Amino acid sequence: MSSGITLSAATRQNLLSLQGTADLLSTTQSRLATGKKVNSALDSPSNYFTAQSLSSRSSALTSLLDGVSNGIQTIQAANTGLTKLQGLTDQLKSVAQQALSASNAFTAKASVSSTSLNGATANNLLSVGATSVTSDGAIGSASGNLAMTLTAGTGSATLDTTAN
Repeated sequence: MSSGITLSAATRQNLLSLQGTADLLSTTQSRLATGKKVNSALDSPSNYFTAQSLSSRSSALTSLLDGVSNGIQTIQAANTGLTKLQGLTDQLKSVAQQALSASNAFTAKASVSSTSLNGATANNLLSVGATSVTSDGAIGSASGNLAMTLTAGTGSATLDTTAN
């Protein structure tokens, strides 16, 4: 034999109402825990798949926004570099203008009046250190006055054959 509990109609209605309230409380706690109104396709299929689609679209837009931010930072870095290069160019122009206006600026270029080297040898053209020139190995021949200035770095020397 089975024994059962007999409930009045009002008590049975209260019990069903409490069970429904417990189910709603469980659903509410689940929604609060996940932050989603629809957690599965069982809750509401159309709302669930719409939410999934919108979530995917949101992720794609976030990725695009990150790409745009990286692009902006790259452009800002390039702009900074170009600004620095412009400043450097202005400084170089200023230094060049100062060099041109300096009192010791060179105004004339050196010129070669003769291209013949009579009696030149590899030894007396490509020597290192002190060079002695004898009469048979002389470079060129002068039948008049000869003046030559040699400049190396900041020092210079002048050879003048007109002064005896």
